[in-house]
Amino acid sequence: MRNRFASLSVFITAVLGCSQFTVAEEKPIQPAKVELGRPVSFEKDVFPILDANCIACHNVAKKEGSLVLENVEDLIKGGDSGASVVPGKPDESYLYNVASRTEESFMPPLPNKVGAKALTPQQVWILRQWIIEGAKSSGKSADAGVAWQSLPPDLNSIYSAALSPWARYAAAGRANRIAIYDLAAGAEVATLNDPALLKLQKDGKPFYPLGAAHRDFVHSLAFNSNGDMLASGGYRVVKLWKKSMGNVVKKMDLPAAVTGLALNADRSVLAVATADNSVSLWKLPEGTKLVDLKGHTGVIKGLGFTPDRTKVVTSAADQSLRVWNVADGKQISTMKTPAVINALTVSKDGTQVIGGAANHIVYAWPLTLPAPKEGEKAPEIPAALYELKGHAKPISTVELIMPAGTQLVSGSEDGTVRIWDLAGKKQIRSINHGAPVTDVDVTVDGKTLVSVSANGTGKIWQVADGKMLKEFRGDLSKERQMILATETQTVTKQQVALADAAMKAADKNVKDREAELKKRNEELAAAKKAVPEEKKKADESAKKLAAAKAELAKLLADHKKKGEDAVAAANAQKAAADKAVVDAEAKLKQTNDANQAAIAAVEKEVAAAKKSLDDANAIKPDAADKEGEAKKKEAVTKAQAAFDAVQKKLTAAQQKKAADEKTATQVIATAKQAVPKADAAIAAAKKLAEAKPDTKAADKKVADAEAESKKLTDAVAAAEKKVISSERSVKVAEGTLTKIKGQLAERTKEKAEIDKTATAVDAALAEAKKQAAVLTPMKSVAFSEDGKQIATGDDSQMVRIWDATSGQELDTVGGHTAPVSAVGYTSKTTVVSGSADKTVLVQSIQPVWTLVAQLGADEKDPSKVGGSPISNRALCLDFSPDGKLLAVGGGDPSRSGEITIWDAATGKLVKKLGDAHSDTVLGIRFSRSGKSLLTGAADKFVKIFDVASGNFVKSFEGHTHHVLDVAWKADESTIVSSGADNVIKVWNIETGEQKRTISGYSKQVTSIAFLGLGDNIVSGGGDKTVRMHLTTNGSNYRNLSGSTDYVYSVAGSRDESIVIAGGEDGILRVWDAKTGKLLNSFNPPPVPQNQQASAGK
Repeated sequence: MRNRFASLSVFITAVLGCSQFTVAEEKPIQPAKVELGRPVSFEKDVFPILDANCIACHNVAKKEGSLVLENVEDLIKGGDSGASVVPGKPDESYLYNVASRTEESFMPPLPNKVGAKALTPQQVWILRQWIIEGAKSSGKSADAGVAWQSLPPDLNSIYSAALSPWARYAAAGRANRIAIYDLAAGAEVATLNDPALLKLQKDGKPFYPLGAAHRDFVHSLAFNSNGDMLASGGYRVVKLWKKSMGNVVKKMDLPAAVTGLALNADRSVLAVATADNSVSLWKLPEGTKLVDLKGHTGVIKGLGFTPDRTKVVTSAADQSLRVWNVADGKQISTMKTPAVINALTVSKDGTQVIGGAANHIVYAWPLTLPAPKEGEKAPEIPAALYELKGHAKPISTVELIMPAGTQLVSGSEDGTVRIWDLAGKKQIRSINHGAPVTDVDVTVDGKTLVSVSANGTGKIWQVADGKMLKEFRGDLSKERQMILATETQTVTKQQVALADAAMKAADKNVKDREAELKKRNEELAAAKKAVPEEKKKADESAKKLAAAKAELAKLLADHKKKGEDAVAAANAQKAAADKAVVDAEAKLKQTNDANQAAIAAVEKEVAAAKKSLDDANAIKPDAADKEGEAKKKEAVTKAQAAFDAVQKKLTAAQQKKAADEKTATQVIATAKQAVPKADAAIAAAKKLAEAKPDTKAADKKVADAEAESKKLTDAVAAAEKKVISSERSVKVAEGTLTKIKGQLAERTKEKAEIDKTATAVDAALAEAKKQAAVLTPMKSVAFSEDGKQIATGDDSQMVRIWDATSGQELDTVGGHTAPVSAVGYTSKTTVVSGSADKTVLVQSIQPVWTLVAQLGADEKDPSKVGGSPISNRALCLDFSPDGKLLAVGGGDPSRSGEITIWDAATGKLVKKLGDAHSDTVLGIRFSRSGKSLLTGAADKFVKIFDVASGNFVKSFEGHTHHVLDVAWKADESTIVSSGADNVIKVWNIETGEQKRTISGYSKQVTSIAFLGLGDNIVSGGGDKTVRMHLTTNGSNYRNLSGSTDYVYSVAGSRDESIVIAGGEDGILRVWDAKTGKLLNSFNPPPVPQNQQASAGK
């Protein structure tokens, strides 16, 4: 079964940099009880243990393995592999088991690179007891819960880096330290330290021996738009560091305007010439006056020290040249010159004074004039050792070319610089500056010279062949104003194009919608016209349907009547048949009854006749009574005849009865035969009545009529629906057209406004160019001792520092209130200048960064951050374009993503967006206009907020993991975001749609920035790469190589010339972004031996 915390172990092992170590040799650490006298507090007791040994890799910014050990909720929640603590059950808690070394992989692993140590038995007991007690938070303030520990001295990962607006300086946040690098000089120029942290001690030793800007890691850095303010984000606090340049080291007030300066060989004494015809000497670096040199009756023109630093040589408009003793200021010698010596120098061996004169000639005199021979009068104008002729106008400056000292360079109002061979006393070459030359200087190696002119230009020349290496000119502020105006014009043109496209699209949309409305109105008219026509057809169809139904009804009615008539007839027939049967049977009965009565009557006659016969036969006359016998015989014959007659009558009656019965029976039979026929007739009639008529034709006729009627009725409904639909479509189209016309009006107004802006921008650029073209005469120039910089003084009251290689102005040093007449370097980092404002200033040209504010900290005690509006680490920062606001992103992991906006001048909170995101904000950027704020967060969303109101404007969804950084295109039409899902996404701001996804990274894309004003971007990632892409097609057009580990932060210059990046290897790299060439690698500072020793303990 796979260890569910395997990924945690891998992350911890990887980050802490385990070397080969046999963990099996380590024994479990048995807990040793600690008598606290109270429940264990996470904040007081547990957190310091984790902070010292675990949090370097498991904090809200780094989240190795998605595990954060800085608070109880996240600690219990665990990382990618599940919970690390089970409250109440230490033996089931992975964190306890690996910390007590009872389960591999042990934490922290030993040895490691960050100075983490195995827990002591007492610490193990505290951790165990805390879990037993339920692994709860004490709920105390953040200040009470933070037991700060000093970070390991060799922890040098760069989590944040920033580039100043003009790419002069780069800042790198290594652990809790901040280093400032001068990219022009290629050197570290400052380490930022919080003075309060430097004072902290533990066991009598500095708590932060290497210094510290923050107590926690420096998670974010940002320069303001002027480059004179740096913001750094730490735990619940953002610190503001103010850069000052030209800090006055010493100020020397003079009685009159300064006309010239000169430094002795070791720069320990400064000679100052003033318009009151005097020179004063000042001790450096103290800035205390040593002595005044007075005696000239005209303005001092030339000024210089002898190589041995003991003498000062001066020349003046009084046409004299004087030598002075530095120690006491006494004049050693004076001589009259054939013309005013405008500039002078002393030969390398200190024996000659070489001067450039107003009469176009270079003269050389011995420093110490020979005494006239006895009896001879010294000449009014001593003869020169030699003269160098060639200039056509007054010579303004001369300088010895060292280290050989055998050549001289001179500059003249004739616009030329000339190099002379002093040994051969001849001109080596003439260099055309192109305008009156006011001053020259030569590098200490004698290879390069610089000349400046009254036309405001400076030129750097190669001494060996007179080749011009660079020309420099202008005013840095004016140049930058011109660049800014040019950038504004470029962006405005882009916005004009966007506005024009938007207006044209809106205009086309209006036309399309008008055509659509016309079409809809035509459809409505056609629909309204179709309704009566369809109704007419439907009415006719309804009539046809009624007729078909009537015809069918008649057919059914006729069929019904016929059936009913047949049934009635059959019933009548049945009734008649039944009646005939009844009548026949009644008649039979009547006939039978009559015949039976007749028979009965006859039978009575028969009985009577029989009786008479029997009576006659019963007579028994005597045998002898013949009469009686005769009478009996007669009586019997008569009775027999009567009996026979009656019997015959009975037979006739019986026969009649039989005949009548037969006849009646036949009649009955005949009547009964009619009954079934009648029944059959009834059945047939009923069948006829019940039978359905043949209505197929009629039904079809009705069905066809109904179908037609339905069809036409539906057509009417459809026509009416079409009318309603068309009316609705017309209404919608009218509404849409009104809306689109409104949009067109807005777009037209916007176009007019941007056109107006463009006109103003063009005018501003023209004015900026005009102002930049106005060059202030340069009066003085000096190389730095290493020859890498040049200082100039001019009529703009400024001292300007130039890069001797690129010719770019590096810094402008203010302080004077009148034209600057002379400049020089008193050290590598200080310049001296004299002005018509009657002052000499010694100023530092080293930037000084001063901690001026701590946002979120307690005003009375900045070490307290418990009440900070910043709820956790300040993970990202950005200044508004005008530098007035500072936006800070952060929040509590998995709980909130907050944004705070601060007034950079007052340090006051302007507004807080506490629920801007549902998880920590990791990237934040102001738009170029400063009106909108772009953010990216761990909740996978990119969002835009309105700065003025703080209202949410729009969100962009598409990342599948944390959004780590965001950036705007200058014209605010496009944004980019980089994420932990290893991709870059390009978004259309107007529509919110994703333009494209740029893939190729194998790990998180941690940082991203637009380069310049166009579509190029630079990004850095966890796969050790720094890449450049084109957002228009996603192409990776260049990679910047050299990074050896996880890259956390990248930044690029406004002109796309410089890219910097820093990461896990602690090296800040600087590339030429246009070629991909690595320009500089700034390594972390070496760890002192004593710190190295303690780091492993």
